[in-house]
Amino acid sequence: MQTPPPPTRRDFAASPRALWLLCLGLFVVYSTSQVKMQTDSLWSIPSAASILHEGNTDLDEFKPTFTPGTDYAHSEFGGRIYYVYPPGVMVSALPFLVAAEGVFSLVRPLLPHLGPLGARALSWLEMFQRTGWIDLGSYNRTEQLIASFYVCAAAGVLLIALRRRVSARAALATVLLFGLGTTAYSTASRVLWQHAPSLLAICCIVLLLARPVQTARTAFLLGLTVALGYVCRPTNSLSIIVVTAYLALRFWRLLPVYFAGATLVAIPFCAYNLSIYGSLLSPYYQTSLHLVADRFFMALAANLVSPSRGLWVFSPFLVLSVVGFVQQWRRRGLEPYEVAFAVIVLLHWVAISAFPMWWAGHSVGPRFFTDVLPYLVYFLAFPVQTAVEAPRQHRVLAGVLTVTAVCSVLLHWRASSSFAVHAWNSVPVNVDGAPERVWDWKDAQFLRALPSRFLSPPS
Repeated sequence: MQTPPPPTRRDFAASPRALWLLCLGLFVVYSTSQVKMQTDSLWSIPSAASILHEGNTDLDEFKPTFTPGTDYAHSEFGGRIYYVYPPGVMVSALPFLVAAEGVFSLVRPLLPHLGPLGARALSWLEMFQRTGWIDLGSYNRTEQLIASFYVCAAAGVLLIALRRRVSARAALATVLLFGLGTTAYSTASRVLWQHAPSLLAICCIVLLLARPVQTARTAFLLGLTVALGYVCRPTNSLSIIVVTAYLALRFWRLLPVYFAGATLVAIPFCAYNLSIYGSLLSPYYQTSLHLVADRFFMALAANLVSPSRGLWVFSPFLVLSVVGFVQQWRRRGLEPYEVAFAVIVLLHWVAISAFPMWWAGHSVGPRFFTDVLPYLVYFLAFPVQTAVEAPRQHRVLAGVLTVTAVCSVLLHWRASSSFAVHAWNSVPVNVDGAPERVWDWKDAQFLRALPSRFLSPPS
């Protein structure tokens, strides 16, 4: 087993300050980046407001707000209108909304006297407590701040997990790449998609599973965490399957405790679905996969190397994750839980490629890979450690890592600060009607990340 070198007394990367500064720095970057594209997240905050103010999740009190442009995100069941996406998203917003409403309500008499900041707080409070017509776009900043918090928390948890396996400097460098050079930045942190709380759950799974011995406490927390991940994102069912199988093979005596943790989430989740949909799972969780050979293999390739949806195009340094896995395998240093991580990634790749909308709709790059980034980044840490600890002996590796890291960070920064990258989804043709556009190298989405003065208009 490869173990990280012991930190020195002056090793800043191993200190608690590095952890807090990492999270704070990422939060500043995320919260100051301009792009906040609400799509699937449109009704996340109003649904949470409905829970707080009316004790239910239906959106009937907002009917005047309904337009054809928002119909895709809500559906009618039992004569009431509900947000169609997983309940974990709206629930993840509740702590922040409760705190914000409580504080703003407490100081409400002072807000008119606090200048522009007070005026914005008062406007937000009035909108949040309003029914009937509401401005959904006014919540994009709220969504961004909440999503940014979850992604920063995920980065912090991942740093703690990686410090156990590689040096503190390598762990810090790896997490910075995760936070700035992947869709964790350009997608998960932008608005309250399912991906932000999902990432935190997956990072917690990595932290809990990446240990040689499991205890009753960690097994209980694992069960709780995999269930929480599932109520945020259906594809996290793959983590449930593999983690459960891992425990059954390695620590089968802990399965009752593991299932007890999962049950704490599963019972209210299933009860909620039964009360609304009359089944244990909502329709969103029952989407079937399409394994049509030609289309499936094309989607497999597109999700890795296409110019507008390819994982290795938008975050090319993640190719080194494969290198890291092979390194550990050749050294016979692979831990059983690391095999579990790799299996989850492979199953996820197959699942998203078999999904009917495998190109992930209107999004930036490989959005569907976002939820398994912590597993991929885990293996990236090994070549990063090699490059960081001995750059002169591994100049080629260090050079490749540096170049791909810079390209990735710039691309995702641009996608988070310019709407031009997002315009690719609609101009010149809607990608949902022409998904073959993801293979067009002459008008690749990643090229839209370049300022327009460097590009000629797409034909």
